[in-house]
Amino acid sequence: MKLDVAVAELKGVRVALAFAPPAWVAPGVGDVLLERLRPFFPTLPVMLVSLHRHGGIRAHAAFQAQALVDGADLAHLPRQTIDLDIPPAPPDTPPPF
Repeated sequence: MKLDVAVAELKGVRVALAFAPPAWVAPGVGDVLLERLRPFFPTLPVMLVSLHRHGGIRAHAAFQAQALVDGADLAHLPRQTIDLDIPPAPPDTPPPF
């Protein structure tokens, strides 16, 4: 499964955004998808977003995601595509402990 993702700062909080189909941006299936995304962004909070044609944004995360995306312009963020079926590369630097 491939998803477009971006890292952005929303209202002073740096987050990883995964652009998912609207049906996946909800409790249940969205929670499963969030768990699959966590290894790709181990140090960032992750949220699912879906952009609507009329400019609305739907968001789902384990925190108050909708409050962060209200009023944000996410359509023009630089994105990259990740494949969730391929494990993320190990970090380049060892942990500090």
